[in-house]
Amino acid sequence: MATTGVGFRWLDILEKEFDKACVEVDTSLVELEAEEPEVVFTARQKVATLGSCFSQLTHKALTIFQNSAKMEV
Repeated sequence: MATTGVGFRWLDILEKEFDKACVEVDTSLVELEAEEPEVVFTARQKVATLGSCFSQLTHKALTIFQNSAKMEV
């Protein structure tokens, strides 16, 4: 169970770090939006794609951790 607990903790920390980084990127984009709206729009689309990929990866990792926890019990 210790290994699985570490996996869940790791995943939680990783999600928090990713969310924090996305907020920081968005804040930076707001500053540029008046000068370069097309560039900011493209950057936001790419951040959204990254978020989607990260979400799918996180979901798959969570499923693996849950299955490992069941097997350990």
